[in-house]
Amino acid sequence: MKSQNVISSINCSMGTINKYEKRVIAFVDILGFANILNKTQTKTKAGKPKDNEPYIQKLYSAFLRIADLMGVEEQPDDAAQSRMVTQFSDSIVISFKVEESADEFRYLLEELLFLHIDLLRQGILIRGGISYGQLVHTEKVLFGPAMVHAYRVESLAANSPRIILPKSLTDLTAEQSEMIKKQTLKLEDLLTLDEDDFYYLDYFDKCQKPELGLFVNDEEYITHLENMKQIIFAGLKTTDPGIYSKYGWMKTKWNKTIVKYNSANGLKLLKAENRKELFKYFKDVKPIKTSM
Repeated sequence: MKSQNVISSINCSMGTINKYEKRVIAFVDILGFANILNKTQTKTKAGKPKDNEPYIQKLYSAFLRIADLMGVEEQPDDAAQSRMVTQFSDSIVISFKVEESADEFRYLLEELLFLHIDLLRQGILIRGGISYGQLVHTEKVLFGPAMVHAYRVESLAANSPRIILPKSLTDLTAEQSEMIKKQTLKLEDLLTLDEDDFYYLDYFDKCQKPELGLFVNDEEYITHLENMKQIIFAGLKTTDPGIYSKYGWMKTKWNKTIVKYNSANGLKLLKAENRKELFKYFKDVKPIKTSM
């Protein structure tokens, strides 16, 4: 009888949910997390485990940064009321009801793009998938077909450090609100269509648009490009084909950005926009030629 009273009390305190909500969902995790985790411990000469403090600190800082940027403990003041965030291990899930305004979807893309850039400063790559569908997402519970689908979409990005979404999702937001047609910043300003017909958040080229405000100035964007170049160079030294492919993807996108702005038209555009530092940088920089 006592156990029945306890169960009844729990049910009353938690409420009852017996229907799914239609929600937009983003599932993101750290690419190569197992390899990073393996580096957090070494062995002494006697064969005993020993903490590798720099790597533990690197992961700890990354998790704190993810929690802070994505509002795990405290939601942004302007976040949608239906927005929920759950973090577990190296993964994070963000969702909100489909009927929220198109601004909420664009805000999600902007913050995920910034997360890409911020973690790259620490040498950490992420991947993810964005989907929508039937989902239960509360502070304590997360399940539903949309979660499975988002994970499957994320799995398609398995060999590349990218956050992807199907074109149908961008169509959905256009149907949600006429506001999206009036916005100065369009979804196409954040997304690029990849060879496999999935959109990805473009942290190579489109992230540099001044109206996004992801970088303080052009010098910071140049530092971002140079940081990525060093990460790519280091990654391309591997003899593992699986690992090489993800850095090969980065090299292709990085080179595409360089070629675009190193061209006569690209330099002309930068000159017209009076972006002197970028003009000078792209005029001199060369594509990466390293191969396996």
